[in-house]
Amino acid sequence: MDVKYQIFVSSTFDDLIEERRAVMEAILNLRHIPVGMELFHATDETQWQYIQRRIAECDYYVVIVAERYGSEFEGKSYTQKEYELAVQLGIPVIALLLDGSVRATWPQTKVDFEKKTQVEEFRSLCKQRLVKFWKTSEDLALKVTQSLNAVTIDIPRVGWVRADAVPSLKVVEELSILSDEKRKLQARVEQLSGSESISIPPEVIYRIQQLQMSSVNSYCEGYEIEDDIPSLLDVFLASHKVLATGAELWQMWEVWRESFKMFGNDDHTAVSILGEFASHNLVDFGYKPTSGRGQAKEYRLTEYGKNFAMYAYNYETGP
Repeated sequence: MDVKYQIFVSSTFDDLIEERRAVMEAILNLRHIPVGMELFHATDETQWQYIQRRIAECDYYVVIVAERYGSEFEGKSYTQKEYELAVQLGIPVIALLLDGSVRATWPQTKVDFEKKTQVEEFRSLCKQRLVKFWKTSEDLALKVTQSLNAVTIDIPRVGWVRADAVPSLKVVEELSILSDEKRKLQARVEQLSGSESISIPPEVIYRIQQLQMSSVNSYCEGYEIEDDIPSLLDVFLASHKVLATGAELWQMWEVWRESFKMFGNDDHTAVSILGEFASHNLVDFGYKPTSGRGQAKEYRLTEYGKNFAMYAYNYETGP
């Protein structure tokens, strides 16, 4: 699945415009989503409230550090507060520090001489976690690409995917229901197969024998006298699995045509057979929503029908 990550890019601004652009482009080239102060807009929130919310929404945090400490809020620069918040929230951080070999030649207009101590302390703080050193904007783009490729593999995060690439809530709920039905049926099978002798209630035996004696040619045309004509019990046992999770008429026909020599696709025939099952309290029906906001009739085994299927199977295959 193609997962896109939101990556918060933090730094001082005016002195690192070109470098920030290089990092943003590198993130976009990796098909991820960069988030930074360039994208901030006017809101009713304070600047720090907005920044906190955006960092909390991100998957990874990247900080670029050169020779400025930056504007302060509550005694610390925004850049340092952003870094500390990402660490506090458990967001993987990547620190990209200006290499020592180029610090001496860094433009004087981009150096914060009055806050040199704070810059050094912040650099030391960043070195406690994943850190890379850069010399140029091109080198910086390469380092952020390498770091993100590594951290997204080593520490995968939730990320974002296209809405049509994941199952809808409805599909998840249906899969959960089907899984639960399968588990219950499997438990019944194991319970019955583990018993040396299963006592089938007389009333159930009577219904089994009734369905055994009722042939399907009473409902479906196309059988000849010499054909091996299935009984209604045969039809029921062939279709009880699909009925256990709910089936429409077209699904019933698919099962029957695969299992027996049945002809055509006559809904009246299918309804008649299912109606016979319903008269024995084996099947019930309801309606489920369709993609076109309509409804489709759906047939399901009753609780009695589920137990009956187990008894009937044992009756047919038993000694």
